[in-house]
Amino acid sequence: MHFNRKITNKFLIALSLILIAINVLIPVAKAQVISIAKNNIGSHFSNEVQCLAENIYYEAASESFEGKLAVAQVTLNRVNSGKFPSTVCGVVKQKDIINGVMVCQFSWFCGQIYGKVKNKYQWEESVLVAKKALTSEVAHDTLHREKAMYYHANYVNPKWNLPRITQIGAHIFYKERSRT
Repeated sequence: MHFNRKITNKFLIALSLILIAINVLIPVAKAQVISIAKNNIGSHFSNEVQCLAENIYYEAASESFEGKLAVAQVTLNRVNSGKFPSTVCGVVKQKDIINGVMVCQFSWFCGQIYGKVKNKYQWEESVLVAKKALTSEVAHDTLHREKAMYYHANYVNPKWNLPRITQIGAHIFYKERSRT
């Protein structure tokens, strides 16, 4: 088969222009995508990490790594439940008025300790756990599988009538009562 030299040259010129365009435009497009991701997704992710790390720190700073993962998993279970706000920050900062009294889902958020990090190592571990929890499919297998939605410290008794799942460190974890 014999190709017309003019067509072949035009084809090669066109192909060269396409390759040049790809080499020039892809990095530009890639840079724009990265910029959009950093500005939108990146700032949202950073906020979610911050909120989750704060919840882990103020709820379980002195707990084991597993205890911190457990607190993270309950927070994420709430996010994914459809019964609580759909973001980590929304869940962590959720407030309700019950009998005319402002009640926070997590007591530290309404308390006087908010914003005070006393132990930088516990804070750094809380940030690491938050990042792990937000980038892994599951933070804590049992609490994910059992759909744990609530917990409290073992030194209080809120008299919840909920199915108990387990105790991890100083926290007792519960799931919602199944509707049968």
